[in-house]
Amino acid sequence: MKRTATVLVTTIVGITTLSACGGGGDPYCDAVDKNKSTLNSFGEQRTDAAYANYAKVLSSIGKDAPASIKKDWTKLSSVTTGVLDAQKKTGLKLEEMADTAKVKKLSDAQLKELNAAYKTFNETADERNAVVKNVKQECKINLK
Repeated sequence: MKRTATVLVTTIVGITTLSACGGGGDPYCDAVDKNKSTLNSFGEQRTDAAYANYAKVLSSIGKDAPASIKKDWTKLSSVTTGVLDAQKKTGLKLEEMADTAKVKKLSDAQLKELNAAYKTFNETADERNAVVKNVKQECKINLK
């Protein structure tokens, strides 16, 4: 009887540990784990395609996120999409922003709109820190 109880307790502890570390059937943690490399490389590629993918991943994870952190994931997705929308309105791709000749052709209004989108994007340090902390606590996954 003691042996059965020990095996049962060991099994329960093992299942609990697996559930807490991703891959345990939690859609939120599974989504984070699946997209870990994209999340850890966020911003490294400054192209329209990369930022569209970042926004898609952030939005997807946000749908499965616990209520306590959902707004942070949603905001990160929204501001990333905002950068893309601002770029699209100027007719320049994100990867073309290093071309000073093309940037010089933008009007003051276009530059102002781009700067506003970039500023909003850059003001998300609290949200980024919150999701990293939450993922570590909830899913036992370390993000950069």
